[in-house]
Amino acid sequence: MSINTSWGLDPVKRRSTTDQVLQEIRAAILSGRMKPCESLPEAALAQTFGTGRSAIREALGKLVQEGLVVSELNRGAHVRPISRDDILDVYLAREAIEVAAVQRAIERQEWLDLEPLRVAQRRIEEFSPSGRRQPPAPELIGADLDFHRAMVALGGSPRLSRAHEPLAAESQMLLNFHPVYPGDDYAGDHRRLLAAIESRDPNVAGVAREHLTLTSELILQETQRYADQLADAEAVASGAHTSTDGADTQPPRGAAGD
Repeated sequence: MSINTSWGLDPVKRRSTTDQVLQEIRAAILSGRMKPCESLPEAALAQTFGTGRSAIREALGKLVQEGLVVSELNRGAHVRPISRDDILDVYLAREAIEVAAVQRAIERQEWLDLEPLRVAQRRIEEFSPSGRRQPPAPELIGADLDFHRAMVALGGSPRLSRAHEPLAAESQMLLNFHPVYPGDDYAGDHRRLLAAIESRDPNVAGVAREHLTLTSELILQETQRYADQLADAEAVASGAHTSTDGADTQPPRGAAGD
C-alpha cells in the first residue's frame, strides 16, 4: 500500500515513557487515589510502573511545575497538600470566571445553545440517586465539572474557557473531599442554576455565586476533618514520648497544608 503524502500528515509517535507515567500519576492525584501529602518515592514508583527512575523523576518534575506535586529537600516528592487558602483561591478564581461568563451570556440578546448544559444536568441527575446520602462518585464529579464548563462556554469567550480549564482540573481534586451529601440536594443545586440561566434570571450572577460558595464551604469542612484525621493518625503512630521532666507530650496537631 502506498503512502499518500498529499495529506501532509506526520507519522503517529508513541508517547514517551515519561509522558505515560505523567498521565497515570496525574490521573491518580486528580481522582483522589493518591491523597494529599502522600509520599511519592521514586524507587517504589519505578517498580510499580516497571520503568527506570529517570522517567519517574522527569514526570514528578513536570507535576511539580503543574502544582500537583511538591518536592522538598530530604523529604522527596509528595502530593501537594490542600490548604484552606488553596480552596478559597480556586473558588475565588472560578467565581470570577463563571459569574462573568454567565452574566455576559444572559445580557447578550442572542439565542443560547443550552443543550450541553442540559446534557450535563441529566448526567448529574443520573449519578445523584434520590434519597441517598453519599460522597460524589467520579462520574458525578465529571458531570458536575462538565456542567460548569458548558456554563462558561455560554459566555462566548474562548479565553475565559481556557482560563477556566486548569481550575476545573484543580476542582476535580478538591471535589474528592466533598462530604456525604443528599443526592436530591446535589442535583437540585445544579437544577436551580440551570433554571436561572434558562429563564434569563436578572439575578443569575447571584445564583451562580451562591452555588460556588456553598460548594467551597462544604469542601473546607471536609478537608479540615481529613486534616484532623491525619494528625490523629500521626500522633498514634509516633506515640506519646516522655520529656526530660517525665511529662508525656504529644506531637502538635497539624492542619491541611502544613
